[in-house]
Amino acid sequence: MQSSEANATSLPEGSSGQIVIYNERLLPGPFSWILIFVMTASLGIAYGDVYGIFFGVFLTGFSTTAIYSVMFFASPIVRVDDLVLQVGNAKLPRKFVIKPQILDAVQTAKSRRLPAPKNAYLVMRAAISESILVQVGDETDPHPYWQFSSRNPKAVLAALLETSKDSGL
Repeated sequence: MQSSEANATSLPEGSSGQIVIYNERLLPGPFSWILIFVMTASLGIAYGDVYGIFFGVFLTGFSTTAIYSVMFFASPIVRVDDLVLQVGNAKLPRKFVIKPQILDAVQTAKSRRLPAPKNAYLVMRAAISESILVQVGDETDPHPYWQFSSRNPKAVLAALLETSKDSGL
């Protein structure tokens, strides 16, 4: 605990910690992966008919791999470590995480239908039914709250509460 506090004071605000408590990549749902394969297979069939079956199979494999790679690496990450909550590229120092709560599928769907404040930080995925809502305790931060999807919101909440306990919040 002492080394974590020493690290927190010596690093600039927003720096990632060294102890990762929770990590998740918000990948697209299965329908997206299947749709991409169908589209690239169609492309391979069309070009394979003109340029030969070998080229069609190669094009299907290459284009599917390329698009799957882009989808994987472009998917946002949810990470809770000993210093910050990171969602996508944004980082919120753990000392400013206030009142984290789980929104079930009904509450998440309702929040998607209602207009959110234009400065709220939202990272929502349609294929993920539950989300986490975190109030931001920094008055200088332009975001009143963060809301983000998670396939395992209980683990995210436990990690956030664990970090809150460690930091004395």
